[in-house]
Amino acid sequence: MTEIEQVGLQNVYTPLPLELHILFSVFATIVLMIQFFRKKRVCYLLSTLAIDATLITHFAFENKRVILVLEIIELLLVAGCIIDIVAAYVKRKKETRSEKEQESLLEEQQKDREKREIISDKDILDKAFDSELNDLDDREN
Repeated sequence: MTEIEQVGLQNVYTPLPLELHILFSVFATIVLMIQFFRKKRVCYLLSTLAIDATLITHFAFENKRVILVLEIIELLLVAGCIIDIVAAYVKRKKETRSEKEQESLLEEQQKDREKREIISDKDILDKAFDSELNDLDDREN
């Protein structure tokens, strides 16, 4: 095939040449799988599948049905990523709120403890001098 004929068969869905696309997909797969195993988040696995599925466009770019199915699958994978990200955000928000409430409760308990200690220290001092005064009163009588 001449160069002019190859341009006519250019893949309009993925403008990268096949070799560069494969290299990009392998690199992205490695990075995203590392993240998936480190963080245990589904969005990394879904992203990996979405990126790797784009390789189909190099082999079936003339078949409109395959491309349509691929587009639907890609949209579902992206929607799954968004749902996972939102769910993780909501979970993290709840955990943060719970931690703040726990810290607040602990601070209140600490303040109550300190207040009771101050009161008990005051009572000890008052009682200490009361017994000496009572002894003096008993001697005078």
